[in-house]
Amino acid sequence: MKINILIRISIFAFMFISLIGCKQLNNEPNLEKAISDLMDNFPQFRKGKSKQIEYYKLVRSVTYGENEFKLQLRSEPDSVNDPQKILVLINSRNQCCAIPFLSNTYRDYWGFKNEKTISNVKKTKTNFNQEFSQALNTLKLNDTLGTGRKVISEMMFSLLNCKIVTEKDSTEVLNGYSNENHNLENELFDPLTRIRFRKNYQELSKDWHKYECCPDYNSYYDTKNYRIYQIINNEGFYNKPLKLVIKCYRQNAVFNHISL
Repeated sequence: MKINILIRISIFAFMFISLIGCKQLNNEPNLEKAISDLMDNFPQFRKGKSKQIEYYKLVRSVTYGENEFKLQLRSEPDSVNDPQKILVLINSRNQCCAIPFLSNTYRDYWGFKNEKTISNVKKTKTNFNQEFSQALNTLKLNDTLGTGRKVISEMMFSLLNCKIVTEKDSTEVLNGYSNENHNLENELFDPLTRIRFRKNYQELSKDWHKYECCPDYNSYYDTKNYRIYQIINNEGFYNKPLKLVIKCYRQNAVFNHISL
């Protein structure tokens, strides 16, 4: 009799643990679907042979609070020429959105100031400002409690390791960075490159002193991806959802040793 009772208890415990495990598994964000949907909507992304979450490796992950929201940055292998990246937003209910975080080759997507798009590069027909704002709204992260601001802050500093640009960074902005891309023409020694960097700094700095009371250093330098993001909230109130305008500036000069 005691043996039968022990067997029943063991079976019940096994079923209970299995049920809890399934519940936790089902409550996980469906990253594979989110990334696969992105592949279907944006042909600019290469598809992995099997699972997309295995091809687009996790670069960095950030969790805010106990589970208020999560951010992920995923990327193609570094061995790929001009690797593309994906930004993933996850809310407290584990709903997620995958956002294109394309390379600087797709200049229309970033809406880069002071330059033209590349004629033979297929246009995305959308932009980062639109995709990011849509994800915030879809996941209910753009609320009246300031969650949207927290997302931006964590994205800029914790996920992308950006730094705020001020007057003391003028030399770095004016010099920019060089990176290799076999598909594009050289521009490292093009005089227009230096002109672009100078115009970038001039436009950025104009917006820092709009208010007499204090400077508004709203520009973030992403040196890993050779971009500066200038984030402007046109709503201007802390108890209202964000109304974002994100201006982007390209800070790289392409170097292609093949064509030399």
